Amino acid sequence: MAKSSKKQQAPDNKQTRKQIALGRKQARQNRIIYLSIAALVAVILIILAAGLITEVLIKPSQPVAKVGGDSVRTDDFQNLLTYLRYNQHLNILNLENSMQEISSDDEGADFLLSFYEQQLAQLQSTLALAPQNALDELIEDVLIKEEAEKLGITVTDADVTQTINDDLRQAVAPAPQTSITDTEELPAPTPIPQEQLDEILNSALASMGLTEKQFRNIVARRMLREQVQEVKSGEVVTTGLVSHVQLIQTDTQAQAEAAKARIDAGEDFGVVAQEVSTDTISAADGGDLGWVAEDQLTFRYGQEVEDAAFSSEVGKLTMVQSGDNHFVILVLERDPNGPLPDQVLGPLQDAALSTWLEEQKASREAEIERLLDADQIPPDPFATPVPAF
Repeated sequence: MAKSSKKQQAPDNKQTRKQIALGRKQARQNRIIYLSIAALVAVILIILAAGLITEVLIKPSQPVAKVGGDSVRTDDFQNLLTYLRYNQHLNILNLENSMQEISSDDEGADFLLSFYEQQLAQLQSTLALAPQNALDELIEDVLIKEEAEKLGITVTDADVTQTINDDLRQAVAPAPQTSITDTEELPAPTPIPQEQLDEILNSALASMGLTEKQFRNIVARRMLREQVQEVKSGEVVTTGLVSHVQLIQTDTQAQAEAAKARIDAGEDFGVVAQEVSTDTISAADGGDLGWVAEDQLTFRYGQEVEDAAFSSEVGKLTMVQSGDNHFVILVLERDPNGPLPDQVLGPLQDAALSTWLEEQKASREAEIERLLDADQIPPDPFATPVPAF
């Protein structure tokens, strides 16, 4: 049988013009949709990036205060505020625990509870002022940093590490007390491995909600403050007008006159003071107040006694009335440039940095701008008791 010469024809797949036009229109619509989606995604990404930049970079760097050309950053303020709040809550918790341990049967329980309640109210008041205290401290830190640079004082990373480790060791294993006798040997402190110190630090940081870098910055600023404090304490004048005074206090003028008459007759001032002075503290020492500086006696005895101590003739008995009391005063010695008593010099040295800072803030008032807004103050994260570490 002969093969057929005709080929079987394939189906015709050729599109019509109308189909081609519809296809092109659909493709254009798809491209528009894809471009619109891409543009929307890009806008969303830009918004997210802008928000991230604002939260991570812009807001933390916004100033809460300015001191001359220096700014106090929001993140530094918030970190210090967190640190202050944590420690204040911890103090409150410890005090509340101590109050709970007091039994009503204990002697003096009412007095102790009243005292603790006053301390608790003070701690809670300080907690409420934590934002203002944090801002003030950071403004002062700017002034301290400037002064430290002038004095050539620096705090290195190694210094910070050493201080943190020393504080942790002291918290975990307090140093033993001084030996009672010369022959008694105190036990050597047990070394604490660095790994244990690191664990304690990490636990404390987790409780506070601070990173190690944030905590180290706080420690570094406080170390710088301590070193400048030491310099300012050394600048306090240690000498001044002082008098060596003996004193007898009585309730009536007649008693004072009788005491003076006994001394004029030859009796020892100290013996008379021990027998008749109503100021039991000084009477135990024969009325001897030791060396006193100006303004030291006013609070305890009154201005009249103060004036007599620094104006009466040396070696001559003087009688004065101050308030309801009568006094016989004897100035044994006076030195216009003698060493100040420790009771006077110590507080002056302790307050040296605070005094200097107040002077600096007063003189540079126009340079200090407080820019703190309410939205820069985060809520207190320690509404519930914080764990000790």
